[in-house]
Amino acid sequence: MSLSEVETIHFPSTEARLLRVVAGTAADRIAEVLELPRPRAVLVVNGGTAKLGPDLEAQLGQLLQDGVARTAAEDRITLVTGATDAGIFALLGQGLARWGRSAPCVGVTVAGLARWPGKLAGEAPLEPHHSHFVLVEGQHWGDETATMYALIAWLARDRPSAAIFAGGGEIVIHEMQANVRQGRAMILLAGSGRTTDAVLAVQAGQLATDPRLAEIARMGKIITFDIRQDAAALRNLISDTL
Repeated sequence: MSLSEVETIHFPSTEARLLRVVAGTAADRIAEVLELPRPRAVLVVNGGTAKLGPDLEAQLGQLLQDGVARTAAEDRITLVTGATDAGIFALLGQGLARWGRSAPCVGVTVAGLARWPGKLAGEAPLEPHHSHFVLVEGQHWGDETATMYALIAWLARDRPSAAIFAGGGEIVIHEMQANVRQGRAMILLAGSGRTTDAVLAVQAGQLATDPRLAEIARMGKIITFDIRQDAAALRNLISDTL
């Protein structure tokens, strides 16, 4: 059976709808069962979940909270993220708490690694300000990527969409490759570190040590945004891109 019953999970001050699926579950069925409305636009947020240094956390925090979360709330943009309460997703969640949601925020992650109230096993707690979660059967990070991007493609099939990347490691490479295949614009936050900066360095002429980074830099619809800019500039860029 590819779909579970939808659960309502209760966080201390919020609640969300949660659906467990096996890899390969049809995206239209996921959207139907979760009762996701047709989006006005779709914004994907992908990147690192590692602990951030204080300066980088402050810079990314203001961009994700007053840039991404505020724009999503004001412009009724459906968000799709990596779901967990860590790294950039935790910072985004703080923005969702501040600005609220006018459209769904859907987190997609690995069922075997997730933890939430009522399910104590799992290393990664779910971020409590999302409205929906899709948990894909698996035990390894990356087991969710194909299902995440099938759902993104379905939601954005006749709607504007873009993706934002900050930091990240191996999984972000696969997520960027998915955006390249789907022809989606990617806003890369320059200065956020790791894979995001590595792709930008290759695009700027640095020799790629990983051919996948070279392909992303060459084929991707990449828009560079320096994290030293303010949240208002990011809001404008998101609005212009969508």
